[in-house]
Amino acid sequence: MKIKEIKCKTGIGKCGFPGGGLAINPYIGCGHNCLYCYARFMKRFTGHTEDWGTFVDVKKNIKSVLEKQMASPRYKGKRIFIGTVTDPYQPIEKDYRVTREIIQVLVKHNNPLSILTKSDLVLRDLNLLKKIKKVDLNFTVNTLNGNWQKIVEPNSSSTKERLKAMKKLTEEGISVFAMMGPYWPLFTDAESLFKEFKKVGVKHLFTESFNTVGGNWTNLQKVAQKSYPGEIAEIKRILFNKDNFYQFYNKAQNEVKHLSKKYKIPATIYFGLGHAGKFR
Repeated sequence: MKIKEIKCKTGIGKCGFPGGGLAINPYIGCGHNCLYCYARFMKRFTGHTEDWGTFVDVKKNIKSVLEKQMASPRYKGKRIFIGTVTDPYQPIEKDYRVTREIIQVLVKHNNPLSILTKSDLVLRDLNLLKKIKKVDLNFTVNTLNGNWQKIVEPNSSSTKERLKAMKKLTEEGISVFAMMGPYWPLFTDAESLFKEFKKVGVKHLFTESFNTVGGNWTNLQKVAQKSYPGEIAEIKRILFNKDNFYQFYNKAQNEVKHLSKKYKIPATIYFGLGHAGKFR
């Protein structure tokens, strides 16, 4: 892992998520090295030539920058998302503690806060999070297959660790959301996941189809077919054929809607052809 300390001029950007808001990203790059990461497009703006997942730039001065920016009335009351193009609790956060410093600043201003992560390290900052009136944690959990999860999310917390963290946060009064995405052919067991989400108190669920663009499919195929050659062939058959794609994700959408009602967990679904491979 190539780690570089940098200085940033601003700590706040616009959030591209539906509904807008503000985005704070403590790092550029991510050590989790997830094969399906949508944020690998960031390389176009950073000048990095290394493979995504092999470098991290640490914004060492972001706390002092945010202290000045957050004093401006232009940011008052606006929702802030931490971790829109990086995981704020990736492995190097244990030592650098940049995310913790960011939250220390935000506690003073009490903006609504959403944090996106795949790590149970967030529990370290529970004492700070409880000081914010409106805060939610969004965990990506898309499979209960431990072997598959370790292949596609090699350096992140295990699914069991995430679920345990989600339960603890819920018990402490913090809202927890789940991103059941990408919704994998073969490896996403929706009902089993809904059962787990119900146990840990998930308030809302989001799910999306697997996005094949930006090197995601190439990376997945290269790495995962060593252990799952037959499964990768089947996933390719589904994702790179229009009829198969529609059939699979229409069925998945109906299932998610049914399970949402059954387990009383509201769900937002993003299944679309924009995520599909070039059809032949």
